[in-house]
Amino acid sequence: MTVVGRKTGGKTIDSVDLLQEYQEKELRRRSLLLGALGLGASAALAGCGDNGNTGGGGGGGTSDAGSDAGVAQDVPPMRTQHLVGAGQNDDHIMAAEAALAETAGFSNIQRGQRVYIKVNTNSGDPFPYSTSPELLRWVIGKVRDAGAEVFVGDRSFFGDRNTLSNFTRNGIREACEMTETPLFVFGDRAANDAASNVVDWMDLPATVEGMARPRSAFWDGTMRIPAMVAQADHIINMAVVKTHFIATFTMTMKNIIGIINPVDRSRTSNLGSHDGRVGGRLYPQVAYMNKALPTSTLNILDGFQALISGGPTPGDRPSGIPAGWMPQTAEPKVVIVSADRLAADLTGAALLRTLSPSYEQITRGDSLWSNRQLQVAIEAGVGITDRAQYDLSGPTVTEIARLREIATA
Repeated sequence: MTVVGRKTGGKTIDSVDLLQEYQEKELRRRSLLLGALGLGASAALAGCGDNGNTGGGGGGGTSDAGSDAGVAQDVPPMRTQHLVGAGQNDDHIMAAEAALAETAGFSNIQRGQRVYIKVNTNSGDPFPYSTSPELLRWVIGKVRDAGAEVFVGDRSFFGDRNTLSNFTRNGIREACEMTETPLFVFGDRAANDAASNVVDWMDLPATVEGMARPRSAFWDGTMRIPAMVAQADHIINMAVVKTHFIATFTMTMKNIIGIINPVDRSRTSNLGSHDGRVGGRLYPQVAYMNKALPTSTLNILDGFQALISGGPTPGDRPSGIPAGWMPQTAEPKVVIVSADRLAADLTGAALLRTLSPSYEQITRGDSLWSNRQLQVAIEAGVGITDRAQYDLSGPTVTEIARLREIATA
């Protein structure tokens, strides 16, 4: 094992054993995604649509099973596992539960495993700019119900060295304290604060399976992630439905950026300058990062409240705004769950198209499949690559058919 430097808050570990452990766990996480894609394609072909109770052998709810002389017995139908589940309810947790019920949910998490929850804390602004503390407590409870260990961590925008303060302002720190969940700041440290910490790092391999070009074609220098994240059995990505003044939107694919070492992110040719133009460097980088970084077992995209104009922070202003513009939020009361971050983002983008004003970039173009961020990620194989693979179920969502239509247009 080799230790390399301490300039970024913690040491970089060059260890064959650590890299091998990461690669073995990543292989298992990717196999779970491939399984979800297969199940989703089967459900879509079967035409299950927004009926979450069809398929799998349940039938009409009665059966002659058993030896009691033809007495009909009630048999609950088996629920089909869909690629994307959506739930809508006036109660935040009930909306999440409804979305979860349409998917494999937390079933892949086993007793004794270690789970990392990637929250969104780009700033200290509260939900919907950051992950909802209420939903975070719910997810922590679900993980513990499965018998697994859990920890939370993030790093705000690389130029913001106040991640711990942001955790306090947006309520994530309190949620972790209430649930006695370890909370980690990735890449900076507040002096004399017991909750602050310095994490160790691991550099990811410079080549990625499925990418024809090496990391140097997309990224300058190292792409380090916390060693504790590399060693996690599962990653749960808790993103928020938000517009973005450069990238058109920011959801699960962009949320994962927060685990990259802030020094690595800050290089000018990396994320030091977001080049969001058509053909710009930002979108291939987002796609590459989602191929190179750990695969999420579950993506929980929270649209109970949504940022529909502006973002990712209240001070970010989109182009072409009218006089007197102010950041706009809405309350669609929808939560989206999927093992596939691209399918989740496609659904969240469809939701934004029903809510955002016409001057927002997310509303432009005939199809979301030509959206700058989504198109490059689709071509890179981050998740689904064909409309026929898209499978969305949400019996509680009033406009589920419209969301499905927008997502597959």
